[in-house]
Amino acid sequence: MDALFAPHGLRLVEVAAGEPIPGSYWGDEEAGLIGDRLYMRPDTPVHSVLHEGGHWLCASARGRRGLDTDALSDDTEENAVCYLQILMADRVSGFGRERAFADMDAWGYSFRLGSTRAWFEQDADDALEWLRQHAAWSLD
Repeated sequence: MDALFAPHGLRLVEVAAGEPIPGSYWGDEEAGLIGDRLYMRPDTPVHSVLHEGGHWLCASARGRRGLDTDALSDDTEENAVCYLQILMADRVSGFGRERAFADMDAWGYSFRLGSTRAWFEQDADDALEWLRQHAAWSLD
């Protein structure tokens, strides 16, 4: 996953098994974000790393410096991050979009149409438009 983020200046930092993850909003095994560092443990779910990395990619350069645990995004930006994490899932060998849909549903992401896949395929126009206007990551 380092190849997704390093070119943009985000550094992955592995935390030892069982240790608290700095900057984790949800705690437990969920990824953490502080400044330009994305923290993860061996048991951190891939979708969590992609989500927090997506927050960093969607934050403005000025806002990135102040990121610490909570990305402080609004609903539209949060949806854009979810959309981006699904796109990035296809770039992670052995993971992919289908796994991202399943993991996001199992984790408890909630969308109006009842599933991550349905939202992504039928109801995410606002998220895609936000990404086109704001994101520093190529959608190609």
